[in-house]
Amino acid sequence: MNPDHLLDGLDERQRQAVMCPATATIVRAGAGSGKTRVLTHRIAHRVLTGTARAQHVLAITFTREAAGEMRRRLGALGINKHDTGTPVVGTFHAVALSLMRQRLADLGQPMPNIVHNRIALAVAAADQHPLGKRPRDLLLEIDWAHARRIPPQGYVQAVKREQRHTTTPPAEIAELYKRYETVKKRRHVVDLDDLITRVVDDMQADSAYADVVRWRFRHLFVDEAQDMNPLQYDLFEAIRGNRNDVFIVGDPLQAIYGWNGSDHHLFDNLSNVLPQPTIFSLPTNYRCSPHIVAAARHVARASDQTVDVRAHREGGEPVRVFGFADEDTEANGVASLLWRHAPTAGAQPWSSTAVLVRTNAQIPTIATALTAQGIPVRSSRPSPEVQAAVDLAAQCGGRHALSTWAIDMLNESVDDAERMVADLVNRFLQLDQPGVVDGRAFAAWVSANATETTTTSSGIDILTFHAAKGREWECVVVAGAESGLLPHRSAKSSEQRAEESRLAYVALTRASHTLFITYAHSRGHRQTGLSPLIADLPTTRGGDAVPPTSRTRIPNERDTLLDTLIEWRRRTARRIVQDPMAVCSDDELAVIASERPATVEALAAVVGPLTAQRLSADLLPLLQAATR
Repeated sequence: MNPDHLLDGLDERQRQAVMCPATATIVRAGAGSGKTRVLTHRIAHRVLTGTARAQHVLAITFTREAAGEMRRRLGALGINKHDTGTPVVGTFHAVALSLMRQRLADLGQPMPNIVHNRIALAVAAADQHPLGKRPRDLLLEIDWAHARRIPPQGYVQAVKREQRHTTTPPAEIAELYKRYETVKKRRHVVDLDDLITRVVDDMQADSAYADVVRWRFRHLFVDEAQDMNPLQYDLFEAIRGNRNDVFIVGDPLQAIYGWNGSDHHLFDNLSNVLPQPTIFSLPTNYRCSPHIVAAARHVARASDQTVDVRAHREGGEPVRVFGFADEDTEANGVASLLWRHAPTAGAQPWSSTAVLVRTNAQIPTIATALTAQGIPVRSSRPSPEVQAAVDLAAQCGGRHALSTWAIDMLNESVDDAERMVADLVNRFLQLDQPGVVDGRAFAAWVSANATETTTTSSGIDILTFHAAKGREWECVVVAGAESGLLPHRSAKSSEQRAEESRLAYVALTRASHTLFITYAHSRGHRQTGLSPLIADLPTTRGGDAVPPTSRTRIPNERDTLLDTLIEWRRRTARRIVQDPMAVCSDDELAVIASERPATVEALAAVVGPLTAQRLSADLLPLLQAATR
């Protein structure tokens, strides 16, 4: 591919970021600004212009889904098959797992067992303590401490210093944290955060080992860098050394994980840490309507960051706010709003719709109301069938047994979950992992690497604001936008309240076209009222009434073509034994349905040149037939 073609479709600021010299570079990329496209095109441009070798590229991101999407995009640009090797793309945990596996294999030492049931460990550590019945609360505190490299003996002082809210006395949590670490040692297991800690400690203690890692990873890219916690930052710095060949992308307005140990000040301070960095800003939001962007700017006004965001699109529906008597009435009102306004036509109805909430406690009430009114709710948890298939693969005793299991599943099984897991096994085996390669190693790799490709059902997404980050939908309802939930009552310090403002900004910018905001006047028999972050929201209309329920939709021409494209993708994925999203993403299908490209070149502008060449023989005739 001609590297100049990578610049097609980029705006001027995006092009500058992709083409800048190979020195320390920081990109402040706002929501919907095309940051993943800029990052992947930057990697591809470096490789194709010869300023970087693909095998020496390391790209780190924060979620398995984001890593999978980055690998897919690089593959579409031809980089995963480039003659200089393949970039390493993964989460911090996945990178640490790979480095530790390689190091221990070189030293002839066994890989430690990675614990898969941390709940059981937490229960064992808590013993008779009340937190034994709430092990996730205990793990939340342990993870926060791990992320900030705080040992059990330093936990109490750290909680006081950070003004952290805990439902259990910090001294008691510190004792249970200490027991948790003891249980891990007694059972000879490690958790994922231990992997990062051990790699960082080894690199800091062994300069020769650090040099080897830095020789391997000469070109360092980090996505969502505003979410780095001190432990992850230490790994980043250990790999970087004193070099300046780094390209870092982040958005301070989307720093929302302080409660879990991240520290956005690490990103903010990079301009002082890196040697003479080049800094770019990508303020243009290509995703959201101008009404949604205006609302997002409004809720972000209480953050501690400069709000430089502008909409590229024109028109769109006004943001609407509706109040309800209580949480039950609100849940039923949300269902009514969705029946009337959500884009429910298509082979995957409700797939472009979500309800977003501040806390997990809000989800059951809304899910019950939606289900009662005939709206299917999608679960984000892996299905029991998928977990059962992973457990079967984990029993394989070696590489040959694991490979044979995958072949048997792909050739003989008619179960979609087993076939999907078999695909993951083959992907794992192709990585040529060092050390022992067996079912247990595969299960550990799935835990740290594999993208989530399955859910227990299709339907509408109901997610917390935090879980929705990085996702987007055409229609979004932000529910529970009221005092006590937004900002959350646990946000006591100015830093915590600023994070709540950024969290609201993230929630609102998940919507591209239609955005509703709902709240209850009372919740749990407690008087609430509209959130101060939402008060006086611009470009809004609404009130305390909800449009009547209407359960009929008339699909338009675009919906009908989109149905056809989704069915085509399903058949294609089945034929080539791939995940449908590996064929074409939902966003790409939506653009194809809207623009109806008639040539390979026009299709390439949507999906990339290599994918366009691969799909054009099937897809272009289908589109031509639809336009007659």
